[in-house]
Amino acid sequence: MILSKSPATAWRVIEGEAVILSLDTKVFRGLNAVGSRVWELIDGRRSVDEIVTEIVGEFEVAPEVATRDVGTFVAELLEKRLVTAAPP
Repeated sequence: MILSKSPATAWRVIEGEAVILSLDTKVFRGLNAVGSRVWELIDGRRSVDEIVTEIVGEFEVAPEVATRDVGTFVAELLEKRLVTAAPP
């Protein structure tokens, strides 16, 4: 699955942490360092598996933990319509 940021979001990374505004709901969300990095990696070209590989390489986390946590985070982003998904 390839992810893209929704055009209905505005965001900025401030001191390593992303702040996302849903333009539809007018809700702000702040992300921790790992969530912010996942957000930055969502670019419409990388698959979720590629994002997991990057996270494993950049943070001290086991692949199975990264797979689970990134998967959960992506599901939340999709549910809140902050990202869109396309098949690989």
